[in-house]
Amino acid sequence: MVYKLTAGMRVLDCEISAIRLLLERHAGVLLDKPAEVLTADIAEYLESRNMNSAADLIGVLRNFSGERDALLERLLPSDTAFFRYPGALETLEKRVLPELKQRKNKETPRSLRIWSAGCSTGEEAYSIAISVCEALNGEGGGWNIHIVASDIRQEALASAERGLYPRRALENVPRHLITRYFSRVGDHFLVKPRLLNLVTFTPMNLAQASFLGRFDCIFCMDVLPHFSLSQRMSLLQHLHLYLEPGGCLFLGQNEKMPAADVNFSTQSYLSCTYYQRPLAAAAKSGK
Repeated sequence: MVYKLTAGMRVLDCEISAIRLLLERHAGVLLDKPAEVLTADIAEYLESRNMNSAADLIGVLRNFSGERDALLERLLPSDTAFFRYPGALETLEKRVLPELKQRKNKETPRSLRIWSAGCSTGEEAYSIAISVCEALNGEGGGWNIHIVASDIRQEALASAERGLYPRRALENVPRHLITRYFSRVGDHFLVKPRLLNLVTFTPMNLAQASFLGRFDCIFCMDVLPHFSLSQRMSLLQHLHLYLEPGGCLFLGQNEKMPAADVNFSTQSYLSCTYYQRPLAAAAKSGK
């Protein structure tokens, strides 16, 4: 099949397939958009790059990983908001963090490390930071808190680091939390330094996940469905390895844990299901 891009530009079905395959091999993502939608997105990208054909784009994609990242920036969905999944954050605040406080009560200072994997433009990472601050309830001075937020998209990360959001992004945030953690700047809201200082944003291709140390919690929400089955299995093995014994993994609200050779116990709190690396792993490893 041939799809028309502009009056003088067309793209073949095989070219769409080639682009899908190149991006899957690069980042593990499956672009499951309909061909017509994907074609329209590619047309906009070609125009922005002053390229004349899909064949030209394929040639560049094969030779430059930066071009593959730039195209993914355009094609991957970026719909997000603060407190998008309130059940997961309530579980973090009222179940997971109190348990961590008990387990770490002999540490001085106590450490807390959380990873937001696939953080997009930062709303999830800052929502986690708010929940942490609320849960510790003034104990922040006795904790070393570090939230790492990663994404493959450089423009999304740059936006996240600015921490400036339109009012609609905060529609799920209670008014008192907006007052506590944001400053109004015209028609936008700026994350206050107390949150900014808790979060570090870093580029990462999850298909080639780098080891950033162990984490007490990992949020990997609405990420796995975009990966091929083999990449899902590989990523889950990495996430399991990166969790501390007793650490917790949060997936998207409608995601189920794929069948994988990893040892997670399924936990639930209110309406939220999450997954925990067994504490017994500490004894087996001699830690």
